[in-house]
Amino acid sequence: MCCWLPWIMIELLIFLLVTASIIVWWQLMQGRQKAHRAAGHVCSNHGLQLLDDTVSLNSVSWNHSTTEARILVNYSFEFATDGAVRRSGMASLGFPASLTVTLDLEEGQLIEELGNL
Repeated sequence: MCCWLPWIMIELLIFLLVTASIIVWWQLMQGRQKAHRAAGHVCSNHGLQLLDDTVSLNSVSWNHSTTEARILVNYSFEFATDGAVRRSGMASLGFPASLTVTLDLEEGQLIEELGNL
């Protein structure tokens, strides 16, 4: 019986790692959809066009700059000002609940704090 114990523990560890990976992937995909909605909302409010399927995961980091340490997930995207000129933007989701969209315009950066969309 003692010979089976290490194999059971290894199988349990593999199962937990696979399960955790699936949960992390699911949360990142939900974050991508949230970033897409937020970017579309900000772009439409300013008369800009969000280019479809350009929202993608840029980085995942630990944010130490605020009073509360939190996970910060950045999604980059592209938008058009007049249909021809592509510009870049960033949607930053801070877990547990903050959402910031930054647009790089010719005049400078436009930063909108959306809270939780």
